[in-house]
Amino acid sequence: MIIELVDRLKAGVIKTPELWRGSKHEQWFNNNNSSKGSHGTFCYKQFLESEGNEVEIISDEGDLRYRKGPHSKWVKTEVKASKVDLKTLKSGLINEQLWFNQLRPLQKGWDEIVLVGCYPNHIRIWRKSRTDWDKQCDRLDSTQKVLEHIGTDELRAVLLTKNSNRNNFHEWELIHNDQQGGLL
Repeated sequence: MIIELVDRLKAGVIKTPELWRGSKHEQWFNNNNSSKGSHGTFCYKQFLESEGNEVEIISDEGDLRYRKGPHSKWVKTEVKASKVDLKTLKSGLINEQLWFNQLRPLQKGWDEIVLVGCYPNHIRIWRKSRTDWDKQCDRLDSTQKVLEHIGTDELRAVLLTKNSNRNNFHEWELIHNDQQGGLL
């Protein structure tokens, strides 16, 4: 059934929401933003634990922290989550976009930023260290300043886009992808 939906999406017959019906992550599609953030943190926590890390969810300058063992340094992580938006282009290719909002470059407590992308039937996780973020933030095609809500010029957003003219997914290190075959 899913392969048939993907073929229909490529042909321009269906819209993105139809891909989510009956999918593994159907519930995620309709969640509110704060719930999506919690799910993103949970997904990254599961990934880190599967890699043998000790993980704690926190709320102080990051969403979670982890370490390899009891004598290792804790790494604080800011986690952002987004559901994918898929559109069929005239060429028959699929445009893929993920929007991650409210990254705070001036907040100094985190060591890495993680982007969790939720697709109808799989999860992808990208990461960027604090050092790389600070060096690259203003030069990344995927990163842009956005309207601030606290009167400062600090908020950023990340828009990962893949279409016939643009692909900036390579700007972020892909550390997890549980996609199976062509299943979106």
